[in-house]
Amino acid sequence: MLNRMGEDSKILRGSIARLFEKIAKWIGLSSNAGPILAALFIEKYKTGNRLSSEELCRATGYSRANAGLIISQLEGLGVIEGQRDYNQTGRGRKRLLYAIHGGFADIFQLGILSIHDRLESMMSDITHIEGTEDPRFSQMFKDMRNVIDLKRSELQGMKQPTT
Repeated sequence: MLNRMGEDSKILRGSIARLFEKIAKWIGLSSNAGPILAALFIEKYKTGNRLSSEELCRATGYSRANAGLIISQLEGLGVIEGQRDYNQTGRGRKRLLYAIHGGFADIFQLGILSIHDRLESMMSDITHIEGTEDPRFSQMFKDMRNVIDLKRSELQGMKQPTT
């Protein structure tokens, strides 16, 4: 598993981590989610295994609280899923093991949806303030609407499923 290999810890602090920090930002999270995403993707492609929150903490150097917050955010977005470890022996509650749910296409789609939501929000703001501001700004609002409509149309084309 990831936490047992020193080379993977180095990977999580290098260029791969920076790439996954950008991916985290793409889906609307802090760049701090990048190393967790990287660890889970690396594990998916290396072994196909799931990782516990403790293993993610060791791999990334994050505290349990920080890792837990990021895991919750990723679960909420549907990027990862947790599953009880029924192979765990002993008494008490079984730990959760996490894995990437889906693939890069799903993450890319989340980024597209995030942009779409932001455009919708801007359009709503424009609609709300348009009639309350100085009429001399009407051309500015019209230009804004045109750009947002164009970008929404472009995104609609990107949201179509590929076959």
